[in-house]
Amino acid sequence: MLNINFNLLKALDALLLEQNVSKAGDKVGVTQSAMSVSLNQLRKMYHDDLLVRGAQGRMSLTNFAEELRLPVQEAMRQMETLFIAHAPFEPIHSTRTFHIGMSDYIAFVLLPNLMKIAGTIAPNIKIVQHAVNHLDSLRPFEETQLDLVLGDFRSVPSSLKMTSLFTDEGVIVADKKHPAFALKTFSVEKMLTYPQVFVALESQPEGNFIVDMLKKKGHTVKVSLMTPHTLIALQTLPQTLLMTNTVKKLAEPFLEPLGLAMRETPYKLRNYHANMYWHARMQNDPAHVWLRELIKKAIPIGS
Repeated sequence: MLNINFNLLKALDALLLEQNVSKAGDKVGVTQSAMSVSLNQLRKMYHDDLLVRGAQGRMSLTNFAEELRLPVQEAMRQMETLFIAHAPFEPIHSTRTFHIGMSDYIAFVLLPNLMKIAGTIAPNIKIVQHAVNHLDSLRPFEETQLDLVLGDFRSVPSSLKMTSLFTDEGVIVADKKHPAFALKTFSVEKMLTYPQVFVALESQPEGNFIVDMLKKKGHTVKVSLMTPHTLIALQTLPQTLLMTNTVKKLAEPFLEPLGLAMRETPYKLRNYHANMYWHARMQNDPAHVWLRELIKKAIPIGS
């Protein structure tokens, strides 16, 4: 019978994820020297260096180590399922770290309540927010090891589990004394005579689907600012002629403090649908089930 050292599997998983001996040791809870011993054992076992130092001194994975990443992650998940998946989850005693992908908009809506509730019933858990703007593959769950992804995505793998969290509607926001808001009729043509602020993805800093839609309809759009941050878009508006298209739940708390006002969009937009997605392997994990219910409770009333 093959003599398998499961501690080496844990070390290998940490090394492949962190690509750093010291950080891998911290992840597993051992010293750097102990992790170095494990790395040497793994190198002898596989007849491969696994981690090599690059031109700037940073460690990187060998081609063979890259091929090991997903199989090792899956082996670790199966072990967790076998030994702890059906153990009761006790929030008050847990020190688990949960990784959640979401935009700054969803974080603004969700995290204040979530952290308030969690601080009372699970004071020792840790939540790490990741910026996720696309969900067209399983990579965020398999490579980044996210527990959940929250958002409104157009193309999502059918194998993911999903539940709805809340909906929101698009609005136009500007300074409360903006001349366009003094008109009885707020039209697209009138709106577009003023400079606009739009939010764009960091991966596409000059792209915005509303701008594209308006241009396809023959409108000229004067874009004065493209930013990846929804809150910055609002903060640039006071005492200017700038206008922005945002969502109601994000805008409302800032109207009075910043001296802003909002109107319905003068063009049709589908509502924003915030959904929660997770990998099927986590469906029955007690801690994961608890986290999903906690997030539902943290959604503000009226959402």
